[in-house]
Amino acid sequence: MADATTKGIVRWVIQSDRRLVSLRCFKHAQFLGASDISRSTGRSIQNSSTALSELERKKVVELLEPGRRTWKKYCLTGTGKAVLEFVERELSTGMFERLADEFSFRYVRDAFRLIVTEPIIVTRGMGLRDVVDKVLEDPRTRSAYVVDSKHRVIGMIALKEMLEAIEGSLSLFENVRPPARLRQRRKVMPFSVEAHMFKPVTVMEDDRIIDALEKMIEHGQEDLPVVDENGVLIGELNGFEILLLGSEVMRRQERRMETGP
Repeated sequence: MADATTKGIVRWVIQSDRRLVSLRCFKHAQFLGASDISRSTGRSIQNSSTALSELERKKVVELLEPGRRTWKKYCLTGTGKAVLEFVERELSTGMFERLADEFSFRYVRDAFRLIVTEPIIVTRGMGLRDVVDKVLEDPRTRSAYVVDSKHRVIGMIALKEMLEAIEGSLSLFENVRPPARLRQRRKVMPFSVEAHMFKPVTVMEDDRIIDALEKMIEHGQEDLPVVDENGVLIGELNGFEILLLGSEVMRRQERRMETGP
């Protein structure tokens, strides 16, 4: 059971995207610096450093070497561990009902990052097995995004492409002829990101959820990369985010139909 102070810090963290993203990086690493978070999230080092300083002032994180001015590394405090636990719980349960109550999920900016705060980022030269391993680390996302040196989206690997690669791998293992649709890809570069990636449709933060959903259905993409005006990846609109919110809306609509106006 969280006390009032912890609940207040949880709300404070969720209100700021940079604090939320930076805190959640500690799910996968015990010790982190601003440069580590920057590499993991694609955010600037300055943005990550500011978030860490804010979290430190709230005693959510602490320096491994107090007084150090450069190459700072942080870890979660006891309070920070409790806050992270309740942030995760808040993002996966109660928030959806509140959003449905307030009808505040009309735009992409209101829904993306509810489930996936850190999209999987890969490069075209990587092997597809490395992509699969990244997805298995956090199965809430089923897609990976291929970016260039400026972090702009140039491709996407979705679950379908990963399954096709597995199909090709099993064909080799079983010594059977692979399906025709895979032969050309495998001749060019077997099991590589470049051989399997496709150009995705994208959305921006100010796009309406209903328009994003239409893109998902029309193009067969269960997840959509969220980009800024320069095409730089800033997040993922996960199909489950829309599904969870939509389910809550339908539940409330059914209740109204049963009780009447």
